[in-house]
Amino acid sequence: MSPEQKKSILDQAIDALTDRDEKAAAAKAAAEAQAKAEAEARAKAAAEENARNVAEANLKAQKEAAEKAAAEAQAKLKEAEQKAAVEANQKAVEARNEQIKAMLEAQKAAEVLTTHKVEAGETLSGIALKYYKSSTRESWMKIYEANKAIIGDNPGMIKAGQELKIPKP
Repeated sequence: MSPEQKKSILDQAIDALTDRDEKAAAAKAAAEAQAKAEAEARAKAAAEENARNVAEANLKAQKEAAEKAAAEAQAKLKEAEQKAAVEANQKAVEARNEQIKAMLEAQKAAEVLTTHKVEAGETLSGIALKYYKSSTRESWMKIYEANKAIIGDNPGMIKAGQELKIPKP
């Protein structure tokens, strides 16, 4: 007889219970190991997901910073272009004003007949009579208007030694 057959029913029941307990313990240990492995896999997946989210957030922040820097650079470029345009426009206006001023001075010089040095006792009407052959108010006012900066506000107050421009009639 085999050793299995020699065992009594009680021994066989004990063996069955022992096998069952061992199998249950082994199944429980396997289930715990599988649960532990699944928990580790979930933790690893969560860590990878977290790392990916952090990397995406960093990439997004870098992209936003680059876009902001590009926008600021574009704004500075536009501002510099506008400033350069304004400066160029101001220079053109100043150059044009200088041309106009030179033209006006040339025109005034062309309108001058001669110059006259005032001598003691002379009056504007006497000077007008000498150059225009007329001493009317209109004649001497031409001389006064042309020399207002030299004479001052009172046309009757010319002084000896003043150089007066005599405009063309």
